[in-house]
Amino acid sequence: MEKDLIKESKEIAEKIIKGEFRLTIAKYYLLWSTFPLVLFALFLINTRYPFLNYPIALSGYLYYNFKIFSDFSKTVERVNGIKRRGKGKYYVIAYFALWSIPAAMVIVGSDFNYPYLTLAGSAIFGIVYSFFAYYDFKKSFYDFHYYDLLAMITFMAEIISIGICVTLKIQLLEIMWIPFTLSWIYAAYASFMEVIEGE
Repeated sequence: MEKDLIKESKEIAEKIIKGEFRLTIAKYYLLWSTFPLVLFALFLINTRYPFLNYPIALSGYLYYNFKIFSDFSKTVERVNGIKRRGKGKYYVIAYFALWSIPAAMVIVGSDFNYPYLTLAGSAIFGIVYSFFAYYDFKKSFYDFHYYDLLAMITFMAEIISIGICVTLKIQLLEIMWIPFTLSWIYAAYASFMEVIEGE
């Protein structure tokens, strides 16, 4: 009887965590799907200091990205009844550095015509993203769907296209954002629907 109760409790906890994880991923997809639109709006509004638009947008998005996954970690702790040590300031600094440094390389390389710096930044950015995506899905690979794969492919394609467009001086960056935005909006919608249907 006691073993059955423990087993049932674990199954309920796993279901809650799985739902929260998918909800977190949905928020993540929806957040970043708006990045090109926000960036475009900033370039329309801030024409005097255009070099500040990328850092401003990226800083805000990285902050909310960190908050989304921090909230998920807190939910897991509550469900499992385990209190983990808080992530210190060094973790936060390392997190922002991992994303900010390659992004800065892409921005500086594209704005000041250093194509190889842009290529290197794009490559590092792609590697960092792949690592985080693998780490997040590793614990629940059964929850990896075709729209997750679609989102990953379009993101990596966007990163590669940025490097190619800047290196070859091809003015197609705005067009290349369209598949990324549409696929991530769809992935967010599909993820939200999965959570709703699973309740």
